[in-house]
Formats: sequence, structure tokens, C-alpha cells
Amino acid sequence: MTIGMMTRTARGHTGRPLVADSFEVACYLLVAAAAAIRVFGGMLLPGAYLATIVASGICWSAGFGLYAVRYWPILSRPRLDGKPG
Repeated sequence: MTIGMMTRTARGHTGRPLVADSFEVACYLLVAAAAAIRVFGGMLLPGAYLATIVASGICWSAGFGLYAVRYWPILSRPRLDGKPG
């Protein structure tokens, strides 16, 4: 939910269309996978609990890291439509 709102807000406030591309969908899927691994990993693989926590953390970090790489140029440049803000 957080990364989705960050995407929508960043696109809207920079004058870009409110349509997620495949890059953003990959970010969403990584964060969702992190949540699923965190919740179900310990139940399905109790012997590998620590590994599932690490895998969840890697997925979450990758999702938000990709977002940061993608949106840094968008958020550090002027709006596309030339409006202030």
C-alpha cells in the first residue's frame, strides 16, 4: 500500500500519467512477495525460519531500492507539464 501511494503521488505531483509501468509492477510484486514470505515462510518451512526472514528482507529492500533508483530522477527534476511545484 505504501509503495503504491508513493508511486501515485510522485507521478501525480510531477505531471506524469497515473499509469504504472512494468518497472513499478516489479516493485509492487517484490514488496508483496516479501510480505507473503514473512507471513507464510515460518509456517511452511519452520526449520528455515531465519532464511525466510532474510529472504523477506531482501525482497522488501529490493522493491524499495528499485523504487528509489527509478524515482530519484523523476523527483529531482521539474514537472513535465511546466507547472510550479
